[in-house]
Amino acid sequence: MKIFCFTSGPYETHAYLVGDETSGEAMVVDAPPGSAMQIAEAARKHRLTIRYVINTHGHWDHMADNAELKRLTGAALLCHADDEVLLREPDRMRAYGLMESVEPISADRHLNHGDILTVGAMKFRVAHCPGHSPGLIVLHEPNEKVCFCGDLVFAGSVGRSDLPGGSWESLATSIRENILTLPDDTRLLCGHGPATTVGRERATNPFVREILAESRRV
Repeated sequence: MKIFCFTSGPYETHAYLVGDETSGEAMVVDAPPGSAMQIAEAARKHRLTIRYVINTHGHWDHMADNAELKRLTGAALLCHADDEVLLREPDRMRAYGLMESVEPISADRHLNHGDILTVGAMKFRVAHCPGHSPGLIVLHEPNEKVCFCGDLVFAGSVGRSDLPGGSWESLATSIRENILTLPDDTRLLCGHGPATTVGRERATNPFVREILAESRRV
């Protein structure tokens, strides 16, 4: 697995180009504003064919370049059904701090909890993780010990739950059931900020520690 990270947009949102070096197949995780050309050029340079563009969730800073990236690569656009309305009707995201015009687009396919997404030799397990948004998903590749977690959890923090469609209770459950159940050496590649590991967040993240304490009290 080869991973390239691109950071763009006013919120310094990450996009990831993830390639299987043997087959040359690749996917892109998230498409922040201003990222499409960089990603397409990197794919050409490294002889990767992008099969999928996947939105971890529908907030505009993660999907603003969806349409342009599809035009440049011909890739299929995938997301969870619960967030597709934000892709089709981006003006709804004025409440999320939308700062520019975003081209509406529909997903080619929906990803559901428990799906396995195959890209070359890589097999990503999809987990539906509402809380930051209704349709947030994470993608875990157990053989590579890596999880693309969007805005669910960050190094030292967690995603906001006070935006429309958010819920602290759902966020906590998603982290407890779909992040803290992964091996401690699993790398977490987040939507913003530095990469981290499950073990580091379990030990040092005050929000994660609160979630663990809450589960022990139940």
